[in-house]
Amino acid sequence: MTTGDAAEIASVLAKRRDILAALCDGPVRKRTLVEELEVPRTTLDRAVRELLDAGLVRRVDGGVRATTVGERVLAERDRYRTRLDGLKRGELLFEALPDDTELDARFLAGASVSRPDPSLPDGVVERLFESVRAADEVYGVAPAALSGHLDTFDAEATAGGAVPQMVVTPAVLDHLVERRPERFARELRAGGLEFFCAPIEIAFGLWIAAHDDRDDEAGVVVYTDTGVGGVAVNDDPTAVAWARERFDRARADAERVTPEAVLDGRRTPDIDAEDAK
Repeated sequence: MTTGDAAEIASVLAKRRDILAALCDGPVRKRTLVEELEVPRTTLDRAVRELLDAGLVRRVDGGVRATTVGERVLAERDRYRTRLDGLKRGELLFEALPDDTELDARFLAGASVSRPDPSLPDGVVERLFESVRAADEVYGVAPAALSGHLDTFDAEATAGGAVPQMVVTPAVLDHLVERRPERFARELRAGGLEFFCAPIEIAFGLWIAAHDDRDDEAGVVVYTDTGVGGVAVNDDPTAVAWARERFDRARADAERVTPEAVLDGRRTPDIDAEDAK
């Protein structure tokens, strides 16, 4: 048996991925593979020979099984393919974002992406509400205001007893203060929500919804000049961890919004006009 180089391994994987996967569960006889994979014996013989030459499988106990290298190469190949699929799935989101936007493939891999229906452009936001509805914890970063949806978001995000923690830009905070200062201040004072303010480096909205009775979810909201351009949601732990890291980074640089600052019609004490540029 010889061990293939990277180019050979990539070439073999492109053609023989399914056969290698079938050989990862233990020694398998060729006759069984022919029946399970429904491939001609001649095709299987050629595939096994190529996998042997590449060092991805070995003969054992009268059958063939994947080597440790073969199993790991397959896992890496599948992980890479999943991320590529995620980037392709997020193509329409990227079109609405600046070219240097840090929207990671780790988040998009396996994500559910929703775009607005021209006949109901705001309907896509329902996916966000569905995610935070009755959540036990809600965290978010908002570089833009969801105009027309603030009351619904508040109701859904707090329905399960969560105290939403939101990091917003000075412009978003000004919008909230102008729109409903008394109610906003009352909610802050009652501890029904927590707001923090800072210039935010990301160009998309972000949230994490933690649930005791189901998987946590993370989501991204992409904005356009006419409203929400798309929403992506993912419950994969890797995606949720990436979203939490982005939230923590934004929260670390933010100042808490106080009821007094809201009623005074001001931003938080340490966020001034120069910081907002």
